[in-house]
Amino acid sequence: MALFWITLVLSVIGIHAGGEFSVLHSPRSLRFSGSSKTLESLLKEVFSASLGLSVEENSEWNGLSVVDPFDTPEAVVEVYVDGVSSLGNAAGLKAKTYPLTVDEYEPDTFDAVAHRIKQHFTNGGNKLVNIRLSEPDDLIAYSKVFGDIAPPKVGKQLLQHLKYDSYEEDYQFLFELETLKAITNKINSGVISADNIVDCYNFRFTSLHALSDLHGPNSLQTKEAKKLLGEAIQALSIAFVKAYDGKVLVTAVTTDIAHTRRAVREAPNDDPVSEMNPADDNYTADYAAIFNIILWFGVVFAFTLIAIVYAIMDMDPGRDSIIYRMTSTRMKKDN
Repeated sequence: MALFWITLVLSVIGIHAGGEFSVLHSPRSLRFSGSSKTLESLLKEVFSASLGLSVEENSEWNGLSVVDPFDTPEAVVEVYVDGVSSLGNAAGLKAKTYPLTVDEYEPDTFDAVAHRIKQHFTNGGNKLVNIRLSEPDDLIAYSKVFGDIAPPKVGKQLLQHLKYDSYEEDYQFLFELETLKAITNKINSGVISADNIVDCYNFRFTSLHALSDLHGPNSLQTKEAKKLLGEAIQALSIAFVKAYDGKVLVTAVTTDIAHTRRAVREAPNDDPVSEMNPADDNYTADYAAIFNIILWFGVVFAFTLIAIVYAIMDMDPGRDSIIYRMTSTRMKKDN
């Protein structure tokens, strides 16, 4: 029964998990039009086509047109906001927005685009940056790109509703926000510049989900947080546009897939047997492979044994047969 609930929840991810795909800036070689819905699994194809790379999956989505394939952007920037379906009007983003259907349990957009860039540009030199803003170690890992960025400190700010000294969720949100601002300041200082080499940046913002759950999606705290995040993303976009002389695609993606993940973890368990023996479902990653090996070996062995038995049963036990020679008790005599 537990497996039924988990399967049911996973099967409706694309129905209940939604989001938005927003384009904050695109160069003249690209044109984003219309307002049709797209799939999250197609974003890697959108970014690949924008950079002039080959795509692996065709789509009927007509929101992107490559006007000049000889003047594609030098970089793609994605700010991934986890846990909310939309930043809404409170964020004040100046962007072209498309509804997004979340059809992936864990997005692999950055990994797919980075892999294609490595395959296309074998000489290297590309800036492939994937930063979780909640992890200070990620800043250290990409110090060669942005230089040394000290972990930001959340100090006193002119906040109306957020209380970083009272709620951990508010503090974590402001920490990620300050990290994003620190990266923006580094870009404005000139650490990144156009070099005719394709780059890809991904910044993941995760704390807005917990803040929204704590205060409520329509609370004054959540609206203030979205406004602050929208201003930070807009500032990041302006910094990248300046750094790459306008030849950059800057996007923001919001999804509420985190709620779906939590729903899977909280799926009810009505199976008394599994409750009594929770270790029975702890299969290893090799279980499927071992099971298939044993299953098909058993099937092949059974049919082989049947064929051998049938062939022996149908064999003529004459003097010239192997059965006669192996079963005869006649003693050989020396001539």
